[in-house]
Amino acid sequence: MTSPLDYLDEDGADEADYESPMRELYAYRDGDTWLGGIVTGVKPHGTADGRTLVQFDERLWVPAHEVKRSDHYIAVLLNPDSEVYGEVIQSCIDGKPKETIRDVSIVGGDNVGTEWRVIDEPQTGTRVRYRYTGTAELQVPDEARA
Repeated sequence: MTSPLDYLDEDGADEADYESPMRELYAYRDGDTWLGGIVTGVKPHGTADGRTLVQFDERLWVPAHEVKRSDHYIAVLLNPDSEVYGEVIQSCIDGKPKETIRDVSIVGGDNVGTEWRVIDEPQTGTRVRYRYTGTAELQVPDEARA
């Protein structure tokens, strides 16, 4: 398996290289299962054989060469004024980010839906930016009112 973080073990890797995976989403093996996590630390030469370790979610250290790309990504939700509303982890659809993200919440007893559309720009790391496109009150089905 080739890891997207193999470059961290190459000769000449520097501080900029070690900083680049920070806050990005990758997958690591936990027994027979691959789990996704956000890189929160990098320890060059941290293994017994001198290879790099990466920390996931401020708790678990994994050799960088054992990491793989995640089948998820981080959706950065932007308000109309480009202020970050939030970041949420989303599943890729056929290996690509979703075109539209919809969310439903309850505001003052009403169901309200929000919609976010992907911005046409190059992806930055594992983050994809979405712009808020609207809110609408949603109808409650009659059978749900009973």
